[in-house]
Amino acid sequence: MRKFISLTFFGIAMGFVEAAVVVYLREIIYPEGFCFPLKDIPVNLLFTEIAREVATIIMLVSLALLTGKTFHQRISCFLYSFGIWDIFYYVWLKITLNWPDSLFTKDI
Repeated sequence: MRKFISLTFFGIAMGFVEAAVVVYLREIIYPEGFCFPLKDIPVNLLFTEIAREVATIIMLVSLALLTGKTFHQRISCFLYSFGIWDIFYYVWLKITLNWPDSLFTKDI
C-alpha cells in the first residue's frame, strides 16, 4: 500500500513539473497567446522537448524497476504511475492555464 501511495505522490508531482514546462513553453513560443496556426518550434527547443519526453519515460521506468519485484509488478507500477502522471498533468494545466476548456478539448 505504501508503494502505491508513493507512486501516487510521484505521479501528482511529476504531472505538475510537466505542466509547468508547458506554461513556460507557451510564454516563450506564444507570448501573445496560444493560437492557430501553430508556430514552428525553434530547433534547439524541439530537441530539448524530445529529450525531456524521453527523460520522463526513463524516470517512470526507473521508478517501476525500483518499486516492483516481478515483471508484472513493474509493468503495473509503470502503468499506474504513468496514468497518475498523465491525469494530473491535465489537472495542473487546468489549474495553471485554465486549459483544457472541457474534457472534449483536443490536445495537439
